[in-house]
Amino acid sequence: MIRGILFDKDGTLVDFFSLWLQAATEVTPAFLKENQLKDDSEMIDYVLKAMGVENGKVDPRGALAYKSYQEIAEDLCRALEKKGIILEKGSVQEQLERLFDQSVTGRNVDYRQLTDIKKVMRRLKERGICVGLATADTMRSAKNCLERLGTFQEFDYVGADDGIKRPKPEADMFLEFQNKFSLKPEEIAVVGDTYNDVVFAKNNGGVAIGVLSGVSSKEDFRGEADYILDSVQELPELLERIS
Repeated sequence: MIRGILFDKDGTLVDFFSLWLQAATEVTPAFLKENQLKDDSEMIDYVLKAMGVENGKVDPRGALAYKSYQEIAEDLCRALEKKGIILEKGSVQEQLERLFDQSVTGRNVDYRQLTDIKKVMRRLKERGICVGLATADTMRSAKNCLERLGTFQEFDYVGADDGIKRPKPEADMFLEFQNKFSLKPEEIAVVGDTYNDVVFAKNNGGVAIGVLSGVSSKEDFRGEADYILDSVQELPELLERIS
């Protein structure tokens, strides 16, 4: 029986593309300028591809789709090394975190809910389910998003990149959530839009629920996720069926 649910944020509860794809196109030229590198279209496309974005499409297993800033920085540094450009990974991580943070927390940013988050969370709580967030985003950015949407108080737990916890699919956020509410691993479902969320669930003994509202298709989840939904809006009905 499911007694706790960990939600991914972007692509699961909030529209990924209007937020992060747009941010990537803004951040990339700014990043290149800060490092006094060419910011022509060829170099911009190269950096975007290193982050998992090509021809305006996001690779569901690429860095932008699910990785932490530390991991994105590592991928980007490796790609730039192939062009003979050596940058310090820690500095690149700091730059990416700062530039993306500026982009996704600005006053004019439109956080688009993929469903009525409050309604879904309250329906789950009526069933006695603990609800949490497990995101690769920074804690500051995640809280800003949820507060702007008026949904922060709906979550019993918020796990994000705080510089201490390891990112998904490592166990840190899963175990923190599990221990906080005295849950068994098999009582926890992870709901997310990437294969990484599925691995996060499976590696830690949880139930993997993939949603098609973000970067992934059915084919990306088939044979891996325990359940596949079009969106989290269908989650209460799924729980009704499997309880």
